[in-house]
Amino acid sequence: MPSPLRSLLTIIQKSVDDIEAAFEKRGHDFPSIDELPSERDSIRLEPGVQAATALLTSAAYQLIANVQLPPSYIFNSLFGYYLPSALRAAMETNVVEILRQAGPQGMHVKDIAEKAQVDPTKLSSILCYLATHHIFREISPNVYVNNRLSSVWDTEKSLEEIKQNPTAKFDGTNGIAALIGHCADEDYKGAGQISDHFMAPETAFEDTPERSPLMVALGYDKGSMWSWFEEPSNEMRLRRFGIAMNGVNSLQPPDAILKGFDWASLPEGSLVVDVGGGIGVSSISIARAFPHLKCIVQDRSKVIEIGTEHCQKLLPDALSSGKIEYHEHDFFDAQPQTSSTVFLLKQITHDWSDRYVIRILKRLRDAATPTTTLVIVDTIINHPCPSPPSEIPGANLAPPPSPLLANLGVANASTHFADLSMFVHFNACERTLAHMVELLAGTGWEVTRVYRSDDSGGYLPQIVARTVPIPVEE
Repeated sequence: MPSPLRSLLTIIQKSVDDIEAAFEKRGHDFPSIDELPSERDSIRLEPGVQAATALLTSAAYQLIANVQLPPSYIFNSLFGYYLPSALRAAMETNVVEILRQAGPQGMHVKDIAEKAQVDPTKLSSILCYLATHHIFREISPNVYVNNRLSSVWDTEKSLEEIKQNPTAKFDGTNGIAALIGHCADEDYKGAGQISDHFMAPETAFEDTPERSPLMVALGYDKGSMWSWFEEPSNEMRLRRFGIAMNGVNSLQPPDAILKGFDWASLPEGSLVVDVGGGIGVSSISIARAFPHLKCIVQDRSKVIEIGTEHCQKLLPDALSSGKIEYHEHDFFDAQPQTSSTVFLLKQITHDWSDRYVIRILKRLRDAATPTTTLVIVDTIINHPCPSPPSEIPGANLAPPPSPLLANLGVANASTHFADLSMFVHFNACERTLAHMVELLAGTGWEVTRVYRSDDSGGYLPQIVARTVPIPVEE
């Protein structure tokens, strides 16, 4: 019987072999972290490569947890809060853009600091810390270049362009820089309140978004995060948040919303209502791929304004033809679209505690026809231990090789980041599949299928439900 260390090493070795074989099959070597992104990165998105990557990541982190001295492991984890702080500092000071313009010879931290208008000693500490985590590359003392990791949040704009119009820095980007800004600003501040909020008698069982850890951290008592975003002083943050949600979309393949539910099977002229659809990221993808469908994006008025502008840049013909429409609507009110083929709830239910989700689902059930389909796209929490099998098609995941955790551990940690982030923002949560099935069943919906987004199974799968009789309360 091999030791746990040997078992983990075997998983890592096989995963490396599988990944390298996939690249070699297409005539490429696996890229170095020091290289910039290229077309061959698309090979990483192939299902087999993603599966091997998940196993390798899980095994590597578990190996570290096994071999590192427990105090060292705990303290390395504890001081991890400096990483988002450093990421935000580098993003806000446009270091990636400065280094892109500097080229492969790099730039000394003093020159970077001069262009960024910050203290070079402090910037040196930040960049050295990031490079130690393989984000940026230090090619000689205090001389840095971009690498594969730092380049992912490049806005592809010049420093001069950003300085001329800083509020538009994130416009037209992949959204990752905006996501870093949001997570390392609002989310980070709220995370610092988790323990106090969780233990204080007055907030321990709070489930309203108005008294979330973030609202406490910001000292805001006039509503939830959504109303805080709409304060005049937060115009930039609201705009950044909308684009950041596109950054979340960038964590999946661009066409992820199209994989799973069979959009092509819907009849000509079918109506897809993107409930709480933000700036319309999902609807734009659907309309571009399936022009026979009509999409209505519903959200708050200010978000609709930004969304209309976003769609005008990316898919103007869909707006002019009416294939995409933007409507102001509060999903806690009666749903006005009563002939919808599909209601789409992408990353909505995780924003709300159970009693609010029940109200949203009931509103949609009231407006549904007997043939209306509900598609929920939200993170599913998987337990580290094995769970009982489900009878729902697509719900069960193949168990990973021993001794990996059932949920692949840190390789699937993003689902748990998201869960805690929902607590911080809204006193809400991500849910297990069993939890979501229970909420749906109580509001007149039955889950018929789960389409997993990857072999980890938790990140933004599609949960498909149909209407059933609403349970009668006794």
